[in-house]
Amino acid sequence: MAFQKVKPEKPVKDLTPLDVKCTTTRCRDNFHCFKTSQKMIENYGKTGVCRDCGEDVVDWDRIRKNDVNDHGYMFDVMKLELLRHVCWNMDLQTEITEFAQKRGKRKLRERARKILQQKIGKAINFREGYQTAKTGREIIHYAMHATATCCRPCMEYWHNIPMGTDLTNGQLDYATDLVMLFVEDRIKNLSDEGLQKVAVKKLR
Repeated sequence: MAFQKVKPEKPVKDLTPLDVKCTTTRCRDNFHCFKTSQKMIENYGKTGVCRDCGEDVVDWDRIRKNDVNDHGYMFDVMKLELLRHVCWNMDLQTEITEFAQKRGKRKLRERARKILQQKIGKAINFREGYQTAKTGREIIHYAMHATATCCRPCMEYWHNIPMGTDLTNGQLDYATDLVMLFVEDRIKNLSDEGLQKVAVKKLR
């Protein structure tokens, strides 16, 4: 009888966004998932606790005020979910930072708003839960996973913004603010207007 060799589990520090899903946990390392499930209700008698171990550390009343000014606490507890932790702590490839630096804050904000509208703005998305990439040079995608603005189920349980309706302008503004807080935290010294292209005269 042939035995299948089990691959060793990667340390958390070596994980990439592709290695984890929103619901992946490493409870022994204090990384959880607070997404509501029927199992949580049956096992722990309430929602908002880790779906696997029952850890109860999030002040949901505080989180669901959707107060951008309280983003310090919000992000601290979001980082207790494995996927969000990975996005907050992953090494950014040079192409990711350069792509953002070329755009600058103003264009990045405009782009973030546009991507959020496309990915999560509508009540129904046929790729719900899978619409936001975890690879590539677009830092806004990593920001969306890090801030739970990547899909409508994550928006619902973290930000108390229900599925089934289009996002309002105010809700899109809120999501854009969170994305930009991530971007400015991960890429220091972003200019407002981005890097200017320098015209180089051809030698004659």
